[in-house]
Amino acid sequence: MIPGFNLANQLTLSRLALGPLFLIAYLGEFKYSIEFALAVAVLIEATDVADGIAARSKQQVSDVGKLLDPMSDTIARISYFIGFLVMGFAAAWMVAIIVYRDVVVAYLRVFSALTGTAMGRRTSGKWKGILQGAVSLTILTLHWIHLRLAPVPYFERIVWWILAGVTVYTVFTLVEYLHGNRELLKEIRHRGRPI
Repeated sequence: MIPGFNLANQLTLSRLALGPLFLIAYLGEFKYSIEFALAVAVLIEATDVADGIAARSKQQVSDVGKLLDPMSDTIARISYFIGFLVMGFAAAWMVAIIVYRDVVVAYLRVFSALTGTAMGRRTSGKWKGILQGAVSLTILTLHWIHLRLAPVPYFERIVWWILAGVTVYTVFTLVEYLHGNRELLKEIRHRGRPI
């Protein structure tokens, strides 16, 4: 336990370490690397659910948590996609879009804090996280079956199209995020003008 951090934030912080740990396990060449990677991924998604429940049920929603949660999610999900890229399942443009989207939204949050302009929360962003997590667990499970039980027909092609679908939805969430925060973008443009 870290002094001064509530349970919700402790769970959120754990994902900061679990993301890189997943990548090390998934790309490792030891005997049970795929099993360990899958277990870490399940733990990542479980803590994502648990920190939200803890924050709401114990009234532990905090400004620190609001910043840490999306950062932890980003690190975890990018770790998944980097792993899929190195494995040859994902294309570089898919990973680039995932990273670009989260960087843009992260900086919008910074601008929102600097300008004092409210940043609208988007349901599509929440569904994006759920979809990316669920798809990653599905792909890892399929990969485990493919390696340990029996070859999955058209495995790499299936995985590629699943990841392409998630990437397309990720683009949609960015467009929807920008459209839903037009006032913030106007404020940023206004403050960027010469004095």
